[in-house]
Amino acid sequence: MLRRRLAMVRLLLGATLVIGLLSLALNRLLHLRDQRHYMVDTDATDNTHMAARAHIVVVGGGLAGMAAAAEALRMTAARVGVTVTLVEKEARTGGNSAKASSGINGAPTRTQRAQGIHDSVEAFARDTLASGRGRSNATLVEKLVNDSAQAVAWLQDVFAVDLDVVAQLGGHSAPRTHRRPDADGKPQPVGWGIIGALTQHLDDHPRFRLLHGARATALLPGSDGGVNGVEYEVKADVGTNTEPEAQNGKHTIKAAAVILATGGFAGSGSDGMLGAYAPRVAGLPTTNGQFAAGDGVRLGTALGAEIVDMDQVQVHPTGFVRPGMPGNATVFLAAEALRGAGGVLLDAHGRRFVNELDTRDRVTAAMLRCCAEPNSRARHHGADAGPDAAAFLVLSQAAANKFGAAALGFYEHMGLVFRAAGLAELAAATRIDAHVLQQTFENHDHVRSTGATDEFGRRTFPAPALNTGADDAAEYFWAVVTPSVHYTMGGLRINEHAHVLHNTTRTPIPRLLAAGEVTGGLHGANRLAGNSLLECVVFGREAGRVAAAIAAADLVH
Repeated sequence: MLRRRLAMVRLLLGATLVIGLLSLALNRLLHLRDQRHYMVDTDATDNTHMAARAHIVVVGGGLAGMAAAAEALRMTAARVGVTVTLVEKEARTGGNSAKASSGINGAPTRTQRAQGIHDSVEAFARDTLASGRGRSNATLVEKLVNDSAQAVAWLQDVFAVDLDVVAQLGGHSAPRTHRRPDADGKPQPVGWGIIGALTQHLDDHPRFRLLHGARATALLPGSDGGVNGVEYEVKADVGTNTEPEAQNGKHTIKAAAVILATGGFAGSGSDGMLGAYAPRVAGLPTTNGQFAAGDGVRLGTALGAEIVDMDQVQVHPTGFVRPGMPGNATVFLAAEALRGAGGVLLDAHGRRFVNELDTRDRVTAAMLRCCAEPNSRARHHGADAGPDAAAFLVLSQAAANKFGAAALGFYEHMGLVFRAAGLAELAAATRIDAHVLQQTFENHDHVRSTGATDEFGRRTFPAPALNTGADDAAEYFWAVVTPSVHYTMGGLRINEHAHVLHNTTRTPIPRLLAAGEVTGGLHGANRLAGNSLLECVVFGREAGRVAAAIAAADLVH
């Protein structure tokens, strides 16, 4: 009996040991699966490097991509093994988002309420739809405006971005565009501040990986028509990563979900996507860098994605004309907030010709109509050549104060904005008759004082145009500006959950998402100022949430 009991004990102990070893092995396998970002997949299709594995891959390091990555990481906080890899072709993140200067829209926000501003999502939706000229997807607009206040609060609360200045910009029925105030006499560009805050947040996250200098070249197709990962190529002269996945050459990353956030194609020029879809504007200067080449559109359409509104390109009315370089193909943007603070636009004769706070497309059309003839086209003194259409942008001292001395000083330092000590000096600098300037400014201020609507349909006048009284000898600030290609409204067609839709079935392509300027359908024929950064946050976060759910389901299976 004792011998039998001892044999039973040995059997139980052996079974327990086997179960324990199997459990350890299983846990190790699960751990390795959760860390598959660092694994090599022997089924790699690339002929240069084996394929790594990440749960979520984001292509593009502007605000949309960074918002998507941050939200995906937040939504997978309980899944410690879920990794997010961001593939960025440039040497640094930010893209056009880092250059954004006018702000981000939101309604109704707590900042608006604190400043006594009355606004609503309904009014915001009406303004956005009106700006789109009947081409905007109403479902996407509804998503944008309904999530707008939360988007602003997310930046304020999670990333401590001080969006305390609220302005009314062109096409808006209320002040709702949030930007940062000057700090210690220095400007705080809103786009740069947001990108900096998100960059620090992601850099500190243990489950996030950034690949610099890595240009996505293809999406890896799945047997179901969806996406299974990304092929990318690393440039020899960009990036400082030392990991195998960041070495010079071609690589692939397998993924449970892919988010395209590569931006638009406004920097592609007449030989690129811009010339193919919108040749009428391809010869204008652009505010975009060459990196805005339509990469995401090419990647998506190769997998069967539908495109929409590709011929709808926004020409911003105010790109700075730099003295001595009037024919530059790339220009620095004169922020819409300059006009939102009270800046006025004048032709070469010193006459206003447009409601400066109308939508961008209408202000641009007026400039092309009224400031394109040789005798009406603004020029810097001594410049014989320049853009086909150009106007003077002039701010009174009150308008300059409203915009922010530090931010205006930045433009001065760049050699784009100039000071004039009084009306006579302004007249001499612009070669406009001083009496005409005074009459133009007085007419503007008379309408402003009566609360009436002027001849151009303008009802809102943030600041006087004429320095009077104690400000009579105060300074004016002026620049020469020209219409410039700024934003592409067209791109990949998505639904309100950021799924990229197929070009024949108009159903979601499995596991493929997109956010930001790479997408189309939201803005229609014209984007409202401040809706670009907002779009990046709203649809970037939505893409991150959906990708997180896909990755979680992939872990289960």
